[in-house]
Amino acid sequence: MDHVLPSLMDNINDCISSCYHSTSSAMMTDEQLNFLLQNLQYLFTYLAEQVFPLVTQYEILQKVCGNIRDFHGLSFNGYVEYEIVEYVLPQLQYMAEKVGIFLWDDLTSEESKVLKLPHLLMKIIPIELEVLETSLEVLREYLIHLQEHMITVTAPSTSGARNIHAMIEFLLIVLIDMPKDFIHRDKVFDLLARVGALIKEVSTLVHNLEEKSMNEESTDETSCAALDLQKSIELLKEDLTYVYLKAPDPCQWCFPMSEGPLFMHLLHINLNVLLDSNA
Repeated sequence: MDHVLPSLMDNINDCISSCYHSTSSAMMTDEQLNFLLQNLQYLFTYLAEQVFPLVTQYEILQKVCGNIRDFHGLSFNGYVEYEIVEYVLPQLQYMAEKVGIFLWDDLTSEESKVLKLPHLLMKIIPIELEVLETSLEVLREYLIHLQEHMITVTAPSTSGARNIHAMIEFLLIVLIDMPKDFIHRDKVFDLLARVGALIKEVSTLVHNLEEKSMNEESTDETSCAALDLQKSIELLKEDLTYVYLKAPDPCQWCFPMSEGPLFMHLLHINLNVLLDSNA
């Protein structure tokens, strides 16, 4: 794979730069986009396995690039309606360019790449949520970075921010700490689709709250949207009990839960919020 790595980077370079050198259009052709997505998937597979095997985000990027490439293959071969393709392709190109430029600009500094990965994930995962269903691992990673992003850009003591934190924590518990053996097998994909839709709404709330906080605008509209989202989450809680989850044996409901790292992550987040609000 080492001897293939330079050619992969050359391919990515050519794909990104060629559309800007064209006098007719700034858009990539379908062939260029498919080729770029394929090379990005191969490259992140290599990075996840050989260079940064302990950095989860590289594996997430490999999944995202692979999922987007599969979807683009369907649209390219006519399996998706033209109206959807027309709406989606500019977003797919934007995502592919962001990922490619991330690699292109930081070839000499591996440390900076690792530090910039969360910021990159924040930009590109919402595009995947917009166009297709994604995997549990991608949803989980995005929620964790979204919550950490909230702490840096919003005042944690505000009621709106606290409510959004609570929503994110609940969705994280569904994705990570919910014992998988308790979910009806034929309901798993439906549950993931609902959680993905809720995460998309949470993401919109966070960005709206951030924008209004920066511009010192009223957050009343965001608060109304948060109330609507809270109702949707309450419905999901009810459906978890009556639709998605099997009845467990009493001995199975014991601490610690299936994923200790989630408990530690949520504890760390809440301690930070508590310290900030008391400062």
